[in-house]
Amino acid sequence: MKIQGLSDTGALAAQGSPAVEEAGSGDAFGAALRTAMDGVEETAASADAAGEGLVTGEVDLHEAMVSMEKADLVLRIAGTVRNKVIDAYQQLVQAAGG
Repeated sequence: MKIQGLSDTGALAAQGSPAVEEAGSGDAFGAALRTAMDGVEETAASADAAGEGLVTGEVDLHEAMVSMEKADLVLRIAGTVRNKVIDAYQQLVQAAGG
């Protein structure tokens, strides 16, 4: 199993750039969010596969731990982003008088 470096996280930032350029488009934001969530799911699946590989002996402990820690970090970041989006939405609703 090949584990990709953290340099891949730069792709996430680049994917968000079109959404910034198209400020009025909710579709661009939705597409960027979908792409980011697909990356989160892919990282979690990779960690699951590494855990299974560790049990079967196909993956060594170091590779499995790196993959699992990467998934943990990605999931924490996704949770933080989710919380920020919810906070921003609540502020918008409150500002609109709701």
